[in-house]
Amino acid sequence: MKRTIYLVVIAAFLLISACKPKTPTPTPEPVPSATLPALLPTNTSLPETAALPTETAAAATNTPAPAGPSAVVDYSSAVYLDDRSNPAAMLYSLANAFNRHEYIRAYSYWSSPMDYLGILDAFSNTYANVSSVQLTLGDIYSEGAAGSIYYSAPSVFTFTHSDNTAEKASACFLMRLPQPANFGEPPIELLKISKGGFTPVAAGISDSDALTSACYGTDYSTAAAGNPPLSHDLETLSNLGPDNYIDNRSGAVEVMSSLFNAINRKEYVRAFSYWQDPAAVGNYADYAAGFANTGLIHITFGTVVSDAGAGQYYYSIPVAQTVENTDGTTQIFVGCYTLRLANPGMQAVMPFEPLGIVKGKNALVANDVGIEPLMERACN
Repeated sequence: MKRTIYLVVIAAFLLISACKPKTPTPTPEPVPSATLPALLPTNTSLPETAALPTETAAAATNTPAPAGPSAVVDYSSAVYLDDRSNPAAMLYSLANAFNRHEYIRAYSYWSSPMDYLGILDAFSNTYANVSSVQLTLGDIYSEGAAGSIYYSAPSVFTFTHSDNTAEKASACFLMRLPQPANFGEPPIELLKISKGGFTPVAAGISDSDALTSACYGTDYSTAAAGNPPLSHDLETLSNLGPDNYIDNRSGAVEVMSSLFNAINRKEYVRAFSYWQDPAAVGNYADYAAGFANTGLIHITFGTVVSDAGAGQYYYSIPVAQTVENTDGTTQIFVGCYTLRLANPGMQAVMPFEPLGIVKGKNALVANDVGIEPLMERACN
């Protein structure tokens, strides 16, 4: 009898998905009315040419374990790191873009790259023979002013060329993050480098001496604000609550974590920005209104499956949402999202397009139904 009831529940879920119902209201995540198109045959590995690492491991609730200290942050060419959650993470991402020869992505971390890097082609040619980059960070300080947070970060980049010669450059970067909650409609501005370029460091100068002098003579260091220096660690992905800030486009789990973190922080314009085609979720006003009764969303991720074709990388990820509504009710939704990234090494014109969501579907399920079997079929 229990088996019969269980099969009926599963059949009901499949029937809901097949009929493509509209997302119930209130909705924890507005989704397009159309269901996902059939994905290409699953690949277990992507081509070696500047491909993102294949994501096939099942993620636990609220993503993998948090990153360790900065000494072990991997920004080599073997990984893909595109993270603007904090200043250190963005500078690791910049070094990673150099290491992967994704110069348009590196260029995109500046708000006005022409002022400090010149034109994109010249910038790319300057670093074309760089084989690897090593980053050393100094103390990063912050200061709040006029609805934005400013960060100054002394940095040293050691560029090793294909002929094994090396040269150093120092920089004092001023980064600006306009408070995401202050945006009432798209577009949104997120963390970028506002000021600072690379200054050659003479041979024999140590990293510590170069860091000490990097911000000397600038008029934008935020050290005088008196705030303690910030951590060089990456942000934790295990906490999607409003007391954390995640803006990470390094992979499917990271993007989805950023999306639900933005919703939990009521930064709906930021949440909207993770959709590559806004038409997939309708106009912004309706999108934001869909969260009027949403309190806090808890997430469980399933197995990420990746695929590639014609310079495009696709990821599908099952997601279960447990939504605590402001009226005291709880709802559970199970669904699937598809994300896309145009090969960063092949993107040729600004603006750079990061990994983003292209499709999504959700179904409301009973609160007492086990989600595991539903998650296994959510992206089928």
